[in-house]
Formats: sequence, structure tokens, C-alpha cells
Amino acid sequence: MVKSFRFLIRFAWVNLASLLGFAAIVILGCYLTGVPGNPNVGNLFETYYAMFPTMILLCLFLFAFAMCTSSLNLGLSMGARRRDFFWAIQGNMAFYAVVCWGLQLFMSAFPALAGWEVRDKWALLDLYGGRVWAFPLVCLVLMVLGCLSGMVLVKNKVLGGILVTLSIFVMIFVTVFMLLSAETSLLDFLAGSVWNDLPKILVGALAAAFAGGEVLIWRTIQRYVVR
Repeated sequence: MVKSFRFLIRFAWVNLASLLGFAAIVILGCYLTGVPGNPNVGNLFETYYAMFPTMILLCLFLFAFAMCTSSLNLGLSMGARRRDFFWAIQGNMAFYAVVCWGLQLFMSAFPALAGWEVRDKWALLDLYGGRVWAFPLVCLVLMVLGCLSGMVLVKNKVLGGILVTLSIFVMIFVTVFMLLSAETSLLDFLAGSVWNDLPKILVGALAAAFAGGEVLIWRTIQRYVVR
């Protein structure tokens, strides 16, 4: 398992470096275009910064897609055992989630720490509010869906396309829900036991999706045929 993890982590470093580099470019672009000091300035850098958590989720989905297609095929063709590779994938996904969680926390805190002018769009940076478990959980679920999408797409393009669409829908739904739940006025308007229970329902649904996806990944890897 250690060898398989070391094999995957080499790709993870490259992918995360590109994500960190993009974050640095966005921050630098905001400074160069006057975003920090003028709340009336609006441009692509401001938009990219505000939507950075969502972009992290999209990138993780794509990273996991490659991890369970080209990387899986290459790893098994080089002699990796299927059981070891499955557990290496788990470690790799956990590594991705922890690093991206830290990056999301940094990006959400940086405007206040750096003394930037307050903008309404900055609320998008803290989609998950005080729910510290939310972002890493969503990261893991999106990576599981990315793995499954890649595996299914290799065998059946139609089913794979459906799963990719479903994954995108999950990402959009969770993002929108967390954004709306951060609006106190909206919560007051929609006050009720059902709405108040939605975060718990969402956690249960995400946990179920993660567990079910892991079972499917395990079964698929055990039966995977190197192409």
C-alpha cells in the first residue's frame, strides 16, 4: 500500500501545486487591479476569489477522475495489488481534502487579515459557516463521485455521462444550500423544523453517498481489467 500511495502522491503534489499557484495568481491579480482597497472595483480576479471554494471542489472532482482512470490503469499495469491501490486512493483523497480544507480556510480569512474593504461577494468564501466538518466532507464526496464517474465512463459512456452530471448537480446543490443557510434573514423567513433539520439531513445524505461510493469503488477496483 505504501508504494501505491507514494505513486499517487507524486501526482497529488503536482495537482495541488497548480491549485496553490492559481490561488497566488488570483490574490496577486486582486492587488494589481485594486480590488482590496476599492469595493466598487469588479473584475474576473474578484469573481475567481469569491468563488474559490467552488473551484476547489471542481478541481478535486477532476483530480479524482484521473486518479481512478489513467493513474489506476498505470498503477495496476506496473504490478500494484488491487487491495493496496484501493487503500492508497483513500489516503490520497484524505491528503487532498486536508490540504484543500486548509487552503479554503486561508482564502476565506485572508481578506479580513489583510485589511481588504468588505464586499458582499466575500460571503461566498465562507459557504460553510461554522460547520468545520462540512467542507472536507463535501471534498471527499466529490472525489468519490469523481472516481466513480471515471470508472463508469470507461465502461459505459452514457452511464458515465449521467454520473458526471449528477456529481455537478451535487456540487451546485450543496454550495447553494450552504450559501442560503448562511443568510440569517432567509433562515428567519423559512424558519421551521424541516429547514432547521436540513443540515443534519444533508450530512446524512453526504455520509451515505460517501459510504456507498466507497463500496462501489472497492468492487470496481477488484474487478478492474487493465487496458
